[in-house]
Amino acid sequence: MFVAMSREKYKNEVFGFMYQADTAENVAKIEKWIFYFLCSYALLSSATIAGGNIFLGLATAAAIFRLVKKHDDWKQLLTVDWALRVPFYIFLAILVATSLFSTDIKQSVDTLLNHYVNRIMPFLLVLMFVREKERLIKLTVLAALSIVVNDATCIVQWNIIGGKYLAQERTPGLIGIMMTGGMNSMWVPVLVLLFAELKKRNKYIVGAALLIAVMGTIYNNTRGAWLAIVITVSITLLLYTKSKLKVLVILLIVGVGIGLMTQHVPWLEHRVVSMTKFNSGGSNLERLLLWESSRNMAADYPLTGVGYGCFTKQYQEKYVLPEAIYPNLTHAHSNFFHTLAENGYPGAVAVCIWWLGTLWYCVKGWHKYKKIGYIIFMAIFLGLMLQGVTEYTMGDSIVMKLFWFGLGVSYQWTKLNEKCAH
Repeated sequence: MFVAMSREKYKNEVFGFMYQADTAENVAKIEKWIFYFLCSYALLSSATIAGGNIFLGLATAAAIFRLVKKHDDWKQLLTVDWALRVPFYIFLAILVATSLFSTDIKQSVDTLLNHYVNRIMPFLLVLMFVREKERLIKLTVLAALSIVVNDATCIVQWNIIGGKYLAQERTPGLIGIMMTGGMNSMWVPVLVLLFAELKKRNKYIVGAALLIAVMGTIYNNTRGAWLAIVITVSITLLLYTKSKLKVLVILLIVGVGIGLMTQHVPWLEHRVVSMTKFNSGGSNLERLLLWESSRNMAADYPLTGVGYGCFTKQYQEKYVLPEAIYPNLTHAHSNFFHTLAENGYPGAVAVCIWWLGTLWYCVKGWHKYKKIGYIIFMAIFLGLMLQGVTEYTMGDSIVMKLFWFGLGVSYQWTKLNEKCAH
């Protein structure tokens, strides 16, 4: 009897071990497919909205299947630093709370789910299922390649195709004018930091990519992106480099070079000068009118705003000013003023808390650990939000998905480096 019990126990242990090994092997295979789908998304991220969405959908489906197979570790996988979570949670809680009093609750719920479940998925997928440095590097390279291809398209559109692009002095690349501007606002500063960080052959490769990205950004001709890139590069380089004087000298030389180039290229000079003409008509004046309409919405709904996702209907039907040239616009051309209109003064305060809290987390983390992931995280966040001063970047699907993807890669890189250090 004792022998029979021992045999039964041995058999259970063996089969249990085999089952666990089989489960672990299956989980590893599923996570490998999630990575492959994310690679495909990264490669298409700045080239096609539909293609990127297909592979994000496949990655999400594979992630759900993985969590069905093994879900006892999801809390461990879904761990984000408290100092980074809290500002975002405050922001999100205010959006939800104010939208309970929305002028269209269904629209608010649909938009919230789209913006903060659907679009944030790339961050969650990278955070939970990409835990090797080599894979993070591959994802970064593929995303950078997608950026370069889109910017190379801008160069071709301007210099070879010409036609309508020269007539309107804007090039959309593969995804649209403002979307290309948003992508470059994040990733040109990232390429600058990588160029400063990498050595030897990799530096030359990144330098070539950076040159194409800068040229594409110039031909894209989005003024908000230009300013966002200049400010973001200046701040992040000053934080990153020990020799502040050296950076200041380099920035001064680059600034002089930009000034000379601007003076000798008429269309470029016209575009730069137009930044200072706030009341001269065109897009500058239109933005001021939009922002006044946003303040009017906040004045009527100071504690709640009109509701998340409800700007378009309220603006077009009630708040458009008689002087507006484009009465059918769908957003406020500003992250801050759009949030003010849709979520009132609490929303405006909350979005500032998120921005400042995130930047403080990056600065503090960099000074404490000296890991470049913190500066790259900051470059992506700051670049997009600075362009968002004059454009509603937080409402753009393709841009925000790559924004969350970039934050996920840079955050995970930082965490993996900290684990190695310990």
